[in-house]
Amino acid sequence: MAKVKFGLIGAGNIARVHAWAARVAPLSFEDLDRNDIEYVGVYNRTKSKADFIRDKFGFGFSTSNVDELLDSGVNAVSVTLANFLHLEMVEKAAERNLAILCEKPLEINLERARKMLEITSKKNLITATALVMRFMPSVIFAKKLIDSGKLGKIYHYRAVVAHSRYINPNLPLEWRMIKAQAGGGALADIGIHLIDLANYLVGDISEVSSIARTFIKERKTRSGEIGIVDVEDAAIMMFSFKNGALGSIEATRFGPGFQELDRVEIHGSNGMIRFYLENPFEIYLCLLDEEYPGVKRIILKPWEKALWPPSKSITGWAFLFVALYHEFFRAVIEGRKAKPDFEDAVKAQEVLEAAYISAGERRWVSLPL
Repeated sequence: MAKVKFGLIGAGNIARVHAWAARVAPLSFEDLDRNDIEYVGVYNRTKSKADFIRDKFGFGFSTSNVDELLDSGVNAVSVTLANFLHLEMVEKAAERNLAILCEKPLEINLERARKMLEITSKKNLITATALVMRFMPSVIFAKKLIDSGKLGKIYHYRAVVAHSRYINPNLPLEWRMIKAQAGGGALADIGIHLIDLANYLVGDISEVSSIARTFIKERKTRSGEIGIVDVEDAAIMMFSFKNGALGSIEATRFGPGFQELDRVEIHGSNGMIRFYLENPFEIYLCLLDEEYPGVKRIILKPWEKALWPPSKSITGWAFLFVALYHEFFRAVIEGRKAKPDFEDAVKAQEVLEAAYISAGERRWVSLPL
């Protein structure tokens, strides 16, 4: 049973979520002991940001030299930098045979994502990725229900994700709006979660058709210059599964009125299941073989062995990261694989790439690529 010696690569906004979740995980699950995890250090190019994470979340040191962190005795790291920097950091971490958790999407394109998988697979390293919707109790319930056959033959998968921050025309140009750094826009940033759930809950996707739009094509940079937005603000995907089911995903960063909306519906020959990210502890279920079929709202308990949140559940997107770190840390301690891993992330990225090819060439794209 290994002790986790944890290092954080990155200190931006999402890194703060990771740092909080990593700290809270041993306080939230009875099978994680805080003495089993050492919070060794934080890297960021801008050291003052790393200093903040160090002081706020109790890491041992901060640095602007990533090699200093990687050579400090850590055995597990999280990569929370901009997408185009993931491969470089994973290569460095893999050289040291570290367990690696990486943000989603894995990289800016399928080729680079596959390289990350190849590097880590050759060394049989523990990998994980922040496809955190898999940890929703509603998704766990849905997976068991679908695998049991109670929904019957699956016919439809429908999903929507909406953010609203980017609708502000005065929002400065940032890396998530630049294809060379992000790889894509709404689909890559937030739609990737719904692509992963389609693979996870329903099965392999066989063909994809998509359409994408950039509504605000120019934005000011922080220095006041005009920059080009070359990723999509919104996209709609249609796809077929190998098992014959149909699917659709709508992803937009132009959804006023929504701080965070994810809605997923799955219809089968014997019923329907629906859930929302806004409350991952509830699910809506209809089974046609019941005496009085109708839509039921079911309140779910949190995860097995969870101390927090309590069984009288509370909502919260950030709690999904706590469950992710529970899985990652337990995998390191037990010396086993974590889920979802780089293989799952590459599978989602392949569908994402097919969607971008389809949108660019205005045609159906068959999988695998």
